[in-house]
Order: sequence, then C-alpha cells, then structure tokens
Amino acid sequence: MAAAAGVQGIRPAVGMVVASLILAGCGESPRAQSGPSTSGGTNPVATATAVAACNGGGSTPSSAKASPSNASGSITGSTGWPPSGVAPQLVYAISTAGASAGAYSTETVAGQFSYTINGVAPGEYYVFSAVRPLICKGEGTVVGAPYSEFAISGSPSASHAPLAVIVKAGTSLNRVDPADWTDKTVPAPPIGIVSDSGLRSGGQTYASAREAAVATARLHSAAVIVDSMSACAVNRACITIGSQHDGVEAAYFAGQGGSNADVLACITYVVHEPAGWRGVRSQCPAGFPAVGQSGMVWLGGVTASCGANVRSTPGPTGKVVACLQHHTGVAIDGGPVYAPMSSMDGIWWHLAGQGWMADDLLIYPEICGCD
Repeated sequence: MAAAAGVQGIRPAVGMVVASLILAGCGESPRAQSGPSTSGGTNPVATATAVAACNGGGSTPSSAKASPSNASGSITGSTGWPPSGVAPQLVYAISTAGASAGAYSTETVAGQFSYTINGVAPGEYYVFSAVRPLICKGEGTVVGAPYSEFAISGSPSASHAPLAVIVKAGTSLNRVDPADWTDKTVPAPPIGIVSDSGLRSGGQTYASAREAAVATARLHSAAVIVDSMSACAVNRACITIGSQHDGVEAAYFAGQGGSNADVLACITYVVHEPAGWRGVRSQCPAGFPAVGQSGMVWLGGVTASCGANVRSTPGPTGKVVACLQHHTGVAIDGGPVYAPMSSMDGIWWHLAGQGWMADDLLIYPEICGCD
C-alpha cells in the first residue's frame, strides 16, 4: 500500500506490443491474395457451420483435424495483442480454396505469446486469430485479427486483407503473426476446429484450495486441466495446477500452461473465507510473487512521496516500517497471508529483511509490460 491516502495497484497487462513484426517464413514466401471479406456479406470462409460455432451451436468436436507426420507441416508465430491484452486465443488456418478444402487450429492460454499449429496439410492458407471464447460480431464474423501486410510492417499504407501463406510437407512456416487488430473482426472458424473448454463462471467458493485453483486456472486460461503437459492433446490449450504451497488462509499453486511446445510457468492464487476457498487470480507466465523468488515493486508508473509501504505485520493495520519505490528489487521469504482490505486483493508477502507488502504492489519482471 502506498503512503498517505495510498496508491491502488493495478496489475499490468501481460507483455508489451512488439514495435515491428518481420516475416521470415520457411520455403516459398507468402503472397498477397484477395482474401475473404471481414466487413460482412458472403465469403468462402464464413460458412453456416462457422456461424453455428460462433453462436455456440452444433456438437462439440475435437480441435485437431490431423496428426503431425512427414506429410504435414506446421505454422508458428506470435498470437498478437487483442484489445484487452493477451487473452486466450484460437489461431486457425483456412485454405484459400475454402474451409472444406482444409482447416486447422491451435489454442493458446492467456499470456501465451507464441503459437504452433501442428499437422497442417501442404497447401495455401489464410491465418487468423480469434479471442476465446468466440465473440460474435454478426454475419459469420468474430472478434479477431488476420495475418496481413499490415501485421508485418505496421505501415499505414499496408493492406489489411488476409495474406496467403504456403505450407510445405515436413517444414515449419515461421513468424506468421495474425496481429492486425485494426478492424478487430475476422471470419468465424468452422465448427469442426472449435473446442468447448467447458468454462465455469467466476466468483464461486469451494471446499478445498485445489478445487478453487482448478476453477480459477481454467476460467483464466480457457484451457483443459491436465496432470502433466505431456498429456495435453495436439493443438489444445492445457494447464496444470501443480504443487500446492500453503500460507495462512491463503495458498498458491505452481504449475504450467500452454499448447504444443509453447509451455509457460503459471501460478494460481486462492484465499480462504468463511464461505470457503475462493480464487484470486491465475497468471502465465509467472514465477513471482512466490516464496523463494525475486521480483520488483510495481506502482503502475506512479511515484508517491513515499512509495509502497512495508509493514511490520500483514494487513492494513500493520505499522509502516519502510517505503520502497517503483521498480525496487525484492525477494520473498514468507507468505502468503490473507488479510482482507478493500482496495487490494488481500494477499500479503514477507520481503526478506524488511517486512510485509501487499500482493498488488509486487510484479514478476518477465511479465512487466510497464514503465
């Protein structure tokens, strides 16, 4: 908590927008095509089944249409940055001849920057990324971004039309980044490559800390819960809850999340209240705050006269024993402790050699997209 009236911490969006995206695909270079329209009307990608998927209709299919083999290739790249940060996404490749000629997808968890679509048959494709769960925009479109000339260069004069890429057998086509969020609307994927993550609503309480962690991690990452990432199906987003670390009326779980070979360290935090265990947040990538780990004080770019308060005991009533400024490096040797307060999440950590600090004012350096 900051000095005087206090500075309310706001945890930053994960990561930073890359200033420039450079294409370096394997094999033949992608070439521009007059791709499907994203402004409504009929187009070869927005089929009736795509509209059904957008509206939650139809059966629940598997997301992988083919298994990796020497006869197939892969597509890799960056997931891009939707309006609300790095949200869970469905990245999908649709044949330029239409979805019936070939459609493949992969999923990402929240905070996952890179993606890989495995098992793609050789051919020519448009590549899109859509926020999961799908957000319908009408006429067979969803909130998302295409891979385009603009996604490569960022030039105001660059085309926003989908850019075709060539996939060859046994090769990986790299740096295909569907990151053109200019219109924020793309053709909906066909239902055959959309998976139902079975998400629950947030805000519930549970009988155990692990149950709360499972619900929180699944909701945040839009992922399948697995015991080990090795058990994650091809092209599916998965998350492990991992090992439990208990504190006082609080706990955290150190696991992993991601898809295919793109695996991140993840942490899920829960607290205990009279009604039961409640999830606070889940984040990937993350290694801090956690006991035995180092990070930094984060005040959201605000520099108060004092800074972030360090207290003698956990909670807002503890005596202030020190003040630390923005970006001060710290190490944690105790916690978590749940001591509720109105303006913070109520989790407190002990800083080695100093005292207790509110969770909201601590950040893991590798995910700090802040100043």
